[in-house]
Amino acid sequence: MRRVLAALALASLLLGGCQTLPRVPYALETLHAASPDYRYNFIEPGTRVRFLGDIGGVGREHPSGELQLLPLSGGGANGAYGAGVMYGWGRRGDRPEFDVVTGVSAGALIAPFVFAGSAFDPALREAFTDGRAKNLLRSRGLGALLWPGVFKPEPLRKLITNSVTPGLVEAVGAEHRKGRRLYIATTSLDTQTQVVWDMGALAQRTDPESRQLFQNILIASSSIPGVFPPVLLTFERGGQAVSELHADGGTVANFFAAGFARRPDAHHAGGARLHPPQQSDHAAVCVVPVGGLKIIARSFDTMLKSLTRSELTNVKLAASDKGLKLEVGEIPDELDENFLDFSRPHMQALFAAGEPQGLAATAFRTVSPAPVAPLTWRPP
Repeated sequence: MRRVLAALALASLLLGGCQTLPRVPYALETLHAASPDYRYNFIEPGTRVRFLGDIGGVGREHPSGELQLLPLSGGGANGAYGAGVMYGWGRRGDRPEFDVVTGVSAGALIAPFVFAGSAFDPALREAFTDGRAKNLLRSRGLGALLWPGVFKPEPLRKLITNSVTPGLVEAVGAEHRKGRRLYIATTSLDTQTQVVWDMGALAQRTDPESRQLFQNILIASSSIPGVFPPVLLTFERGGQAVSELHADGGTVANFFAAGFARRPDAHHAGGARLHPPQQSDHAAVCVVPVGGLKIIARSFDTMLKSLTRSELTNVKLAASDKGLKLEVGEIPDELDENFLDFSRPHMQALFAAGEPQGLAATAFRTVSPAPVAPLTWRPP
């Protein structure tokens, strides 16, 4: 596998860009106009205020001002460890009904199951241990020189469409109506920003296009750049439609906790990256050509770890400043060997390592305890 990746990476340097798919250019003005309410891109005017207002609506359900947040990060195959932790925690019987659950990359695949409730824990376990992920890495061969991604997209799409059943989507919608929120982050390769999707709001829409978009967002968030091809996400509002190219949400930040640093007593809370550079609405978006291998696995893994460390530092500082209780769980070093090993034995071993940690309540450590007298927070 290492030889295949190295050979394809070298060849793509020589031939990259020889094959592209046509894209329709659009301006930021069009993107803003076409963006539905369930899409948050913080380069858009007023999005930060709108997002905090929506979170404030969740906070108003809690007179004490407390809110429990669970951000689930990316990590490729290592996501099986996190799935095991969540499953073990569910077996323990005291896993909270988190008010807000967020997911990026592999965390995006875990998040809907956790958000939907313990009734979906068996489906979570099966998705990560029954071997359905073992065929994810099906090489394109020489096709990788002409098309984006070393590996074919069909196995990843099949895994997600088979796992994200209509029943799961309906359960996400039901929890949204209770006032809880599920957010999934992807990366727009066109605007080079992280985009956040309110999946519960999207789950309210029962038309086939919206259901397909629900699944496509999860596929995009899990599509490691250079490994899997990016995904065109099409959305519309007021008769204006845009097809935007999206990839792994971890390309910008490996978990999403932005905007929550104002909350007291939240699990795993923090805040960052809500102030991207200002751009003119009339500026043309850099539409990325669909072609060429840009990255190999080891480089991406190194970048991912660096981004995670940086984001954790930001969140820890924000939590300390705002009086938040921050707990962090991470995969043990000895298990973090190959984040692209989706073989069934490896996935089962990772899941089996995480489950007892969740069952024994030893998966998380407190890194920023809340003060004795937490800060008062009032929704905007």
